[in-house]
Amino acid sequence: MDERLQKLLRTTLFDARLRFDLPLRAYMDLTIRRMHTIFDHGIINNDMWLGQPAGARFRDLCELIGRIGAYDYALYSSLVDHMIAANALLTQGSPEQVARYRDDVIQMRAVYAFGCTEIASGTDVRNLKTTVTYDVQGHCLILDSPCAGACKFWIGNSLYAAQVVMVLARLQVNGEEQGHHWFRVVIRDRENGPLRPGVRVMACDPKGGIHANQVAGLRFCQMKLETDALLQRHAHFAADGQFISVLPKSERFINALETFLQERLLLMAASRHGAGLSAHLAYRFARHRQVQTGSTLGPLLAKPLFRQRLYNAQLKALALKYLEQAILNRFVAQWPNPEQRKALHILAALSKCIGTWIGLEVIAQCRELCGSQGFHHYNHLVTMRMDLEISPTFAGDNSVMAYQVIKDALTRPRFDDRQPRNLGQQIERLIVRQCRHFDDFSHQQAVGLAYARALDLIIRETESQALNPEIQRDLISVFTSYLHPWGLTGGVEPRASTAQVIRLAAGLKPPKVLVNAPIADADYIQQFTRALYEEQ
Repeated sequence: MDERLQKLLRTTLFDARLRFDLPLRAYMDLTIRRMHTIFDHGIINNDMWLGQPAGARFRDLCELIGRIGAYDYALYSSLVDHMIAANALLTQGSPEQVARYRDDVIQMRAVYAFGCTEIASGTDVRNLKTTVTYDVQGHCLILDSPCAGACKFWIGNSLYAAQVVMVLARLQVNGEEQGHHWFRVVIRDRENGPLRPGVRVMACDPKGGIHANQVAGLRFCQMKLETDALLQRHAHFAADGQFISVLPKSERFINALETFLQERLLLMAASRHGAGLSAHLAYRFARHRQVQTGSTLGPLLAKPLFRQRLYNAQLKALALKYLEQAILNRFVAQWPNPEQRKALHILAALSKCIGTWIGLEVIAQCRELCGSQGFHHYNHLVTMRMDLEISPTFAGDNSVMAYQVIKDALTRPRFDDRQPRNLGQQIERLIVRQCRHFDDFSHQQAVGLAYARALDLIIRETESQALNPEIQRDLISVFTSYLHPWGLTGGVEPRASTAQVIRLAAGLKPPKVLVNAPIADADYIQQFTRALYEEQ
């Protein structure tokens, strides 16, 4: 873990318990200050994305943003909102636009928001309704939300702080639809300042989690923009008002969505680290919690049934670690080749749906393992679960991601001319054959195939690292609950020994600075009851 980040997390500005003591607006403002501090120290920024100057550090970016997600998912999501907006600018802007606004995003001199989703269509952005119309006489652009369904919704950072919103909209020129384009829209002249004319903002609160992310709904009311608000990597307006694009209409939508590719890997990173931290906290609690064992007291970890449940959660957290490694390896190796972007899109979809599904599952398991202590915010587990509830529908619904994976598998079957090498591949071939027989697929088959492909990646990654065969067998067994309809049986459920649990706990142990829950300490009972023993 980056030493600079560790030092920051130890400062009073990053005191993890402030979120429980501050009013909501103060917690939101604190999150923005924390974002500025992280960027001021150069800990993360968009230079670390693949295809950018420091793209060789993309693995570091995923590791760091994942750690931040485990610390405070609201801070993580606010940072990601800025960075995906920045990525739209850096990938869709002309060289001149990128040079002009680069410091804005790399050093976060202005807070950015990502104005993509609408309330009526969510992440189905192909059908978005926001329009930008070219005004011939004024040689300007008019940004408008023509109906209630067109209002940009769930837009992070935009309620108070964001000065700039990267808006995805349909461009209309001389009455002709020109497809999806990105626009750089200034909504405030300064952070937390008044709104510019032509834009209205409302809070999306109260929401179920990530309370500190300033999520808002935006309505544009015939807002006037200069023509250079259009990002001009592939299109621009000539001085005489002629619209010029080097991309045919059929390619403009797919090109506009490039920013989603790497973002989805950041979701996996946060889920993986959140799952690992949760498993660690449950393990620490089980070592401290005393229960009756025969005629004596002993640690909860000595109970075989509890140990079995904890081991299951640890294995799933470990599975996410290997799945993330496998997908990152392929992204780093294949990103320079544009012909591989389709395959990477499928890997990103797989990473996002399996990563967030299993991550939430592990956090929920660990919350239950810690009983009522798991329900206390100071112990972090219920807080993570509440915040990560958004993750299955963040940046694309998980079920839709699974549908994309199975559609690709049916279009490009991998095992027509070669034999499967492992259980994951065998199940993928079986599901593909079932779907071909009925010329369709069900939701269960789509989800099953996504888990089968994840299992394949995990098996191959563990084989490349020569993982202990016993642990690899147990890793495969936790996929039984997802893949049993297609014949995966785990046999006898692993009966974890104390030594096995301790061994996995060592491998999943997070940096000490992230472990601030009282249940991680032997004196957690004294911490929680201290007020009852203080003199009145």
